[in-house]
Amino acid sequence: MNKTDALMEAVKMQGEQAVQLVNQNETLKEILKEMTGLKEEMDKTAATTKRRLGEVENLVSEIDKRVHIDDAEASEIKSIIGRQAHAFAKEYFKQAGVTPSDNLFASKKGQFIRLQHSHLKHHFNVTKYTHIKHTEAVKAFDFLKSLQFSAFSLFETRETPKQKEIIALENGVA
Repeated sequence: MNKTDALMEAVKMQGEQAVQLVNQNETLKEILKEMTGLKEEMDKTAATTKRRLGEVENLVSEIDKRVHIDDAEASEIKSIIGRQAHAFAKEYFKQAGVTPSDNLFASKKGQFIRLQHSHLKHHFNVTKYTHIKHTEAVKAFDFLKSLQFSAFSLFETRETPKQKEIIALENGVA
């Protein structure tokens, strides 16, 4: 093989390599175009997912605002309040150094029941204790259990007109 043939063969091979490079370049352009399209689809999907997640979070928040304590939780609150009211009434009369009649004790216990309901509603910013959010039921239980006799002012624990009437009737001063 002479130099011209070898040179022709080398040029022919370089031409084929150039054609292969051009073909590879076109293939890479197609792959890049497809990848760019996939990225755009993924970006759209991510944006849609993010938007929908925000909508779901808003719905959950709205539902949370609307779901109040259930009957079992309301019963537990009433039970705690009843036990505490009994203990607070005993403490009240112990501090006063008085042995109350059953009627007077029941009246004072009722007063402490109302006071606890009032403090509970104020603490959770609701108009009825049954409007406390279901998600805050345990906090409500803990709040009630944490109440102490000292949490009530002298004004709150004063003798009510009805209690004064009971005392007067029992003392025969009616």
